[in-house]
Amino acid sequence: MIKGLLAALLAALIVAGIIIGLFYLLFSGVLIWLGEIFVAGIIVGAIILFAIIFIFAILVFFALFYYMAEKKPVVEPGEYKLDEEKGKNE
Repeated sequence: MIKGLLAALLAALIVAGIIIGLFYLLFSGVLIWLGEIFVAGIIVGAIILFAIIFIFAILVFFALFYYMAEKKPVVEPGEYKLDEEKGKNE
């Protein structure tokens, strides 16, 4: 019975120490400071990611019009046979 009481008392002391430690961190500003660093990192990362995607989208947009204007199919006049066609059975 004494072992059980000692274990319960030890567990209560450990839980109380954890709670006191969390309150100390909360009121000393350490948790708020860590949260600010985390949020600032997320904001900076989102801005950098947006800039990269925006630049890539502009390049793809102009490349689309370049290939639409420059890559025209060339059709040469002549006699074509069925075995010269390209299709499914290549």
